[in-house]
Amino acid sequence: MQYLITNKQGQTVLTNIAEKEILEDLKKCDSAYERVYCNVLKGYRRQGKLDLNQHEMYVFTFSEMTTKIFKYHLSGIKIFGELIDSNISDIKEVENQKTRRLKHNLINHNSNILLELYKLVPQDVFRNGGNHIETIENLLRNNLKKAAFTYLKVLKNSNLMKAEFEVYEMFNTENPYLDFTDHQIHKVIILTLNPFWLDLVEEKVNIIIQSTFEKVNIDYKSVSVALSHLFDNAAKYVMPHSDLNIWFQSENEIVSIYFDMTSLKVEADEVDDIFNESNSGKWAIEADLDGDGIGMFFIRKLINLNEGEIKFQNNHDNKSSVNYNGLPYENNRIIITFKKST
Repeated sequence: MQYLITNKQGQTVLTNIAEKEILEDLKKCDSAYERVYCNVLKGYRRQGKLDLNQHEMYVFTFSEMTTKIFKYHLSGIKIFGELIDSNISDIKEVENQKTRRLKHNLINHNSNILLELYKLVPQDVFRNGGNHIETIENLLRNNLKKAAFTYLKVLKNSNLMKAEFEVYEMFNTENPYLDFTDHQIHKVIILTLNPFWLDLVEEKVNIIIQSTFEKVNIDYKSVSVALSHLFDNAAKYVMPHSDLNIWFQSENEIVSIYFDMTSLKVEADEVDDIFNESNSGKWAIEADLDGDGIGMFFIRKLINLNEGEIKFQNNHDNKSSVNYNGLPYENNRIIITFKKST
């Protein structure tokens, strides 16, 4: 039998019918079963329409069979159709969710860029006409420090927008291309951290990075995306007036990177779920810091693509929580491991 599956708007979703004329004619079928003459293939065919939850399914055959046998086959096909209907709906919802998240985050990053630019050069200055270039030059010249701050914030949000596109493309490709080459891990950390430096400094966070000359074999683009979102999360969750300590440990064929910080408390029963998609902890929700970012789920996927591992240790030194502005903070640790360069 040949089939056609359409959505409720009549658009073709799946079919094994090659003839366009038959497809269009079949869509006119509104009966559970009928026998009609086919002007395309010059013969009688039996056909029927099955109403599914989210779709319509049409089937037909030119085989000689009785109405009873055709109905019997339709009952089995309907079971198959309902499974397809469910799977298509699930896939569509997943893809819609990805698109919604991408759109939401790009709009946020773009809004942040515009906000910073307009804080530096207000929109009002353009309403009087005149030489816009000269106006901007004067504003920048008179406030170089603010211009430098704006540059870093725009750079950060631009990097996050770039990361969103790259993650979307990478996770929607069956076999994403990874360019494994040797990189000094210290340099990778510094280059990725630079756009987020200002956010951390504004929170009076002291950044301490240990020196190392170790090289790792990674795909730079995907690792920089993962680290970008790790630092974005760190800037959100780290306690002001505390330390972000980044240090390295080399052992056999592995290099481990430790990110130690006093950050928002993660409850013991939340640790196992921290790498689950769309997961937010109790205190992140309480502080209104949960969102639709890439999050730890995608960071781990990117690290795993690079044959690395990532772990989270909450309250690794077992000290009591520190309260700051009504929220509890603990000494948490993230450990990322990569293979050394050969």
